[in-house]
Amino acid sequence: MHYRKEIDGLRAVAILPVIWIHSGLPYITGGFLGVDVFFVISGFLITSILTRELEAGNFSLATFYERRARRILPALMFVVIITSIFVPLISDHPKFISDFGNSVFSTIFFVSNVYFWQTSGYFGSTSELSPMLHTWSLAVEEQYYILFPLLIMFLFSFGKKTIVVAVLIFIAICSLLISEWGAINSSVGNFYLLPSRAWELIAGALAAIFYYSAVLSKIRKGFSTFLSGTGITLILSAYLLFTPSTLHPSSLTILPVLGAVLVLLFSEQGNIVGKILSIKSLNFIGLISYSLYLWHQPILALMKNFYSLHLELSQTITAIVLTFSLSYLTWKYVETPFRDKKKYKQNRIFKLSIVSILVVSFCSLLFIENLHVQKIFFPEQMTRYEKMLQADKSHSNQVMFNSNCKFWSKEFNSRFINRFEECVKKYERAIFILGGSHGMDLYNAVSMNSINPFIVSVSQGFCRAHKFIGNLKHQPRCQYEDFEEFAGKYANNISYVMYTQTPDRLFKVQTLNKATSKDLSIKRIKEVVDYLGDIKTNYDLNVMMIGMLPPLTKPPISWSYKKPFDEQFNNIISTNSISLTKLVDNIFVSKLKKHEIPYISKFDGFTLDIPSDLIIGGNITYSDSRHISYSGEKIFGSRLINHLTNLGYSQFNQAN
Repeated sequence: MHYRKEIDGLRAVAILPVIWIHSGLPYITGGFLGVDVFFVISGFLITSILTRELEAGNFSLATFYERRARRILPALMFVVIITSIFVPLISDHPKFISDFGNSVFSTIFFVSNVYFWQTSGYFGSTSELSPMLHTWSLAVEEQYYILFPLLIMFLFSFGKKTIVVAVLIFIAICSLLISEWGAINSSVGNFYLLPSRAWELIAGALAAIFYYSAVLSKIRKGFSTFLSGTGITLILSAYLLFTPSTLHPSSLTILPVLGAVLVLLFSEQGNIVGKILSIKSLNFIGLISYSLYLWHQPILALMKNFYSLHLELSQTITAIVLTFSLSYLTWKYVETPFRDKKKYKQNRIFKLSIVSILVVSFCSLLFIENLHVQKIFFPEQMTRYEKMLQADKSHSNQVMFNSNCKFWSKEFNSRFINRFEECVKKYERAIFILGGSHGMDLYNAVSMNSINPFIVSVSQGFCRAHKFIGNLKHQPRCQYEDFEEFAGKYANNISYVMYTQTPDRLFKVQTLNKATSKDLSIKRIKEVVDYLGDIKTNYDLNVMMIGMLPPLTKPPISWSYKKPFDEQFNNIISTNSISLTKLVDNIFVSKLKKHEIPYISKFDGFTLDIPSDLIIGGNITYSDSRHISYSGEKIFGSRLINHLTNLGYSQFNQAN
């Protein structure tokens, strides 16, 4: 295929909105769709090369991967190395450095999409601070191009283009259906993984296969201006209409994908779209678009780590100028020379690729294990950091207590019911714990400290006995209605129902250190009280509510490890959060009294004394700003059982 300036112009139309939205600039809320346009362009160009060489009989896998290596690796490795130099200068926090090392390791082996799927979302503060986040799309492309040439070679062996087209259409439809399902049921995996993205690349591939067809040539003669204009309109409309909350990728993403296909098929020098996309400035941006893609996220992320998550306009402009400057230099002095086959022959390219991957792998492993390296030089500081990390992991990798007839489930499935019925035969009556993520914490705390052998819980994150305040994109199906059905059958086998939750989700401003009593939703409190009153009355159950845990201003992983914890308590605790938590406690006590439902505040039940109880026996008792850690579950759980026993609730400290 001859060089088409308009394709470089389309690359510019793809990269500019990506940089725009990552810079935090307003209005172009769907700028992330530039990645989808890139997928279509990539599928179109690579398939054009593959089909041309296969039809000519001179296709070589080694040559194909050599071209990919020349195109991808030199600039990628250069950006990774330069970024790696600056990361420890920006922050010496062990977790930041370790996370960066993990992201680099996954990037150079083209699995960073899997890494970010497992560790973060795409739209959020954690993601914005990750210098290598953007490489997920490069990973998707490279995974696709490991499989795609092999598939095309196999299909071409049949000698019929109709077979190639039919198979590609079938795969594209399957991929689109996966993305449609994933957008609703697994949004993060759907965003990052190849199965839900392949249809976009295949859309470009099909466009390449049909580009020179007689039918399209006739259509191009009469309708190229209209169709290419429609295409660019679809792309630009999607940039303005989509938002981070739009289901994506999904059937809605057909809008920018179809737009890109129409531009690729019908834009040409003789129509207005082709002329606009051939403007020198757009062509130049298209030429350096790969380097722009590589540089923009590390620069923005490092600046956000150094200054603030929300950069000032002057800082944002500085980041953009720096991105374009470095991208031009990288394109001229790194990308372009390595594409010269005379300077860098195939063997040399492969050798340099292997060496660079090995060197960067070694450096990334040093980053990953930086805690052990720093411990040699700063043993006291790193001991504190290990305590912080231990607390953080006890929440992010929470292990639910499981022993005989003490067990947890997030739903009333057949496995839970069968196990419950077996334990009823042994112990007759269970302590049943309900709640959200705090219910999970309470279950662990009670189960590991109570000698009662029959304690169960159905609880899951975000699930409280009241409606969610604000907008929640994907609210889980919670267990409270199912519990009523369960209680209708097993009420005689439940000795006590315990319920707990967090206080901050009862406020319209869900950061308690900034909230006031006016932000408290009495309506939501009433919903909780009514639910507990109903299950007590309707099923003749003993019901108890365990109170609120006051949130901190900072999770332990964000504390400073460079000075003793007790010297920074003033920056960790919020007297406002504590006073509002106690206010909520008092309101619940008052409203539950009419139902004769006891309410045990955590200040009483845990004998909680903030801030001194944040560190007990050298261990941190909170896992993040709102939950207790494994150490906290052991310590506070023991205190709670003793408190309940002293109040006369003997079933919490006796064998059935």
